[in-house]
Amino acid sequence: MVSGVAPALYPADTFFSLLYYSHNDALEVPKRYPFLGEWGAVLSTHLREDEYSPMPESLDMVWLSITERKFYSVIKSLPTLHLEKLFSQNDESGKSLFTHIVVGMAPYGGVALWLHGHLKSVIVDWMHAEQTEVAMEDFLPQNPDITLKQVCDFYINSDPLVKKNLEQHGLPPRDLFDNYMKQFTFRYQVEFGHWDEEHQKWEPYSEEEKEQKPEFDYIEEALYDGTHDKLHDGGLMRYHEAGKPKKLAVQWHLGKKEWTAYFWFEDEEIRAVFDRFYGAHPENKADLMLRIDPEKNHYELALFRYGLPEPRVISERAYQLLVFKNKFECFRSDNYAQERGAWIW
Repeated sequence: MVSGVAPALYPADTFFSLLYYSHNDALEVPKRYPFLGEWGAVLSTHLREDEYSPMPESLDMVWLSITERKFYSVIKSLPTLHLEKLFSQNDESGKSLFTHIVVGMAPYGGVALWLHGHLKSVIVDWMHAEQTEVAMEDFLPQNPDITLKQVCDFYINSDPLVKKNLEQHGLPPRDLFDNYMKQFTFRYQVEFGHWDEEHQKWEPYSEEEKEQKPEFDYIEEALYDGTHDKLHDGGLMRYHEAGKPKKLAVQWHLGKKEWTAYFWFEDEEIRAVFDRFYGAHPENKADLMLRIDPEKNHYELALFRYGLPEPRVISERAYQLLVFKNKFECFRSDNYAQERGAWIW
């Protein structure tokens, strides 16, 4: 199945968008008026009638970036063998892990290609299109006298959030989505300990306290590159390439007591944290540490790599936090400002 998407504040409309399986066999990304939603999400679906479909060999697309009032064009060969390998993966029930190929259209000609499933999605390619010209009588033959400005203004004025964002902030920074799609090498590490407020340091559980130490269950993530992982298979605890975290859910237990912590990361703050820590070497391996003292409701995030004397603590300004114990709220950060039910994702 195939879907298209554009960022919620930067809608797009396609002139045509084709995934070619051969020279004369293609699937069109189904229309949506306009494309806008959560980056990387499935918005519209085209189900191929054939029982089996090979992976597409190329992408041929021309689309309109509405807030820029510009058309872009891309023709790109796709990593077919890599797509086939990914699509052959199954979940624990034996069903295919991925259900959709998603094509994303970003400002300034950015194009993303994901494989998407309910439990996991992965970025396959991030590419850049060229600006092009399209005659309006070809783009909207049923209304050939309409201007490009009129079309874009109609879409912008139809969505109060898009209009407000454009009036207050204008177009996004040119490198915004390049930063979203940037990949880093890290793994998550969850550590339980005692926070010593007086000496401002963490103390490990002693051997005598082992029955009082909580047990980690799983972590789930949604990232700024439009991907997510809810597999609970331990893969997030191993080094892997990934974008910067956007949302995390962490669960642990002690006996019959169960906690779930939800983190929401601020875009500019977490981008600055990762850029400073990795510098020009995003391939360097790092640990994204989550330190937890559930007794004192003390939580700390930090980045660490080999050679550093201590982990680099991530400022609390970079994220909001909400924690539930046995499904009842037990802690929220001072800066928490999410909408009700935001933890359901």
